[in-house]
Amino acid sequence: MTRLNEILYALSDTTRLRILNILAHSEQNVSSLVKLIQESQPKVSRHLAYLKNVGLIEARNQAQKRIYSIKADVFEKYPFLKALICDLAKVEIFANDLKLLYSAT
Repeated sequence: MTRLNEILYALSDTTRLRILNILAHSEQNVSSLVKLIQESQPKVSRHLAYLKNVGLIEARNQAQKRIYSIKADVFEKYPFLKALICDLAKVEIFANDLKLLYSAT
């Protein structure tokens, strides 16, 4: 499978899209993502691992937590992702995730 195919497959899952949408606005740790999207920790971790393996996100250690963020060059490499993220905010489930994100900060 080519890298583009892997990325498109990653985008075919609503949970992964929700995670990307949140990370496009703010870096997060796993427990914050679990609270925001109300999914189990193992499920969120599995999706984060998939997104990291296809090169869309990265992780860094901060104290006892791993902080996830969109890779700096992703929007340059794949410009359609920026447009997708902008359009996701128009869909209720993704808009609600952002409302929760901004009310939690």
